[in-house]
Amino acid sequence: MKNTYRFFVPAEAIQGEALHVSERELLHQWNNVLRLRVGQHIALLDGLGMGYIAELVSLNKREAQGRILQRYAANGEPSINVTLYLALTRGERFETALQKCTELGATAFVPLLCERSQADVTPTKRERWQRIIREAAEQAGRGRLPILHEAQTVAQALPQARGHLLLAETGQTMAFKTALALEPRAELALWSGPEGGWTEAELEAANQAGLISVSLGTRILRAETAPIAALAAIMFQFDQWFSPNSC
Repeated sequence: MKNTYRFFVPAEAIQGEALHVSERELLHQWNNVLRLRVGQHIALLDGLGMGYIAELVSLNKREAQGRILQRYAANGEPSINVTLYLALTRGERFETALQKCTELGATAFVPLLCERSQADVTPTKRERWQRIIREAAEQAGRGRLPILHEAQTVAQALPQARGHLLLAETGQTMAFKTALALEPRAELALWSGPEGGWTEAELEAANQAGLISVSLGTRILRAETAPIAALAAIMFQFDQWFSPNSC
């Protein structure tokens, strides 16, 4: 199955032993990009934790039909749910963080509009971000598609943020590994800042709201590198598949 293409499809596309796909973007990818053919086997993910092997029976620009050959539990989900509050940065840097953090196992993303954010949110960008997340999840064999929430300002996100971890380069910070060792966790929320870092006003507001400022160390990481490094550490600490005690 390693060489089989994987795709997220709507759960309702699978009815018993039959597959019926009418989503325009998927059909374009299958017909024009990958040039799939009738008789080819593909792996499907329903976003609810189940995977399927299907054989294409018919394929054209309007619809695809197939037969379900096998069902299996999609085991690509981590044992900890991580919501990443990701500051908006310039195009490709934000997209790199979305892609890599999806591969690592982030459960949800909240784009953050910060004082130093150098980008905005448009419907076109959201569509592109959704596509990046989906393709990264397919590549990584995820069982569920990470959620992309609506963008929020820092002020909008703070009231529900008590206990969240905030990556910071300055001020009173706790070592990241110390914060992770405080208690076992089934879910965690992590804030990662923009290019240029958080402003003093944002750090003060975060402190007042009960966020825990944490540091990844003495080296200054780029805005797209910090969340990737932090999420990898979280998965190593809490995900049973990465736990050193599971070896």
